[in-house]
Amino acid sequence: MITAVIFDLDGLLADTESLHLEAYQQVLVDYGIQIREEEYAAWWIRDGKGIRDYITARQLPFNSDEIRRKKTAVYNTLVSAKAEPMPGALELLRRISPHKRLALATSSYAESVTLVLSRLRIAHYFEVVATRESAKKAKPSPDIFLSAAAELGLPPAQCLVLEDAEKGVLAAAEAGMKCIAVPNRFTGNSDFSRATAMVASLDDVTIELIDSLG
Repeated sequence: MITAVIFDLDGLLADTESLHLEAYQQVLVDYGIQIREEEYAAWWIRDGKGIRDYITARQLPFNSDEIRRKKTAVYNTLVSAKAEPMPGALELLRRISPHKRLALATSSYAESVTLVLSRLRIAHYFEVVATRESAKKAKPSPDIFLSAAAELGLPPAQCLVLEDAEKGVLAAAEAGMKCIAVPNRFTGNSDFSRATAMVASLDDVTIELIDSLG
């Protein structure tokens, strides 16, 4: 039986992937690097890699920690100004919160997560919030989902994950959790073969669907 739903944040509940991309573009242009949307979607969202991996793979002579700090500052400013929920996100939280325990598990860092949750006014829905600091490895490692389940005091089999990205679906599967994939414009061409189910939008996620997967 599914007793808890664990949500991803960026691209699933919060329309923030475009803000992450915009922040990287603003910062990296000063280093002579141009990031295209397709490249960001493949490297950051699908594969779950970060700026350190990007710099190392390309053997670029830049300090990845410095770039990440600058990017975080720009991103947080963008979030405070214009972050919005994904279509159907607020309605979904209202719809299922009376019936299931809710948790959040995101590879983003706590500072930025707190800003997004505050901007969208949804922090109160989540009994547990697991961030990048909560796990040794980011998605597609299962660590973040296992951490959330442990904080809930539940076995993985009682947790259902909602994800928009291939790396998250893989992480959920490795954690032994059922998963519903909800693709967005960045992830529509990803491989969701390990998802338990896939829907076109958050509007399609119902209590009946969740219970049918348990």
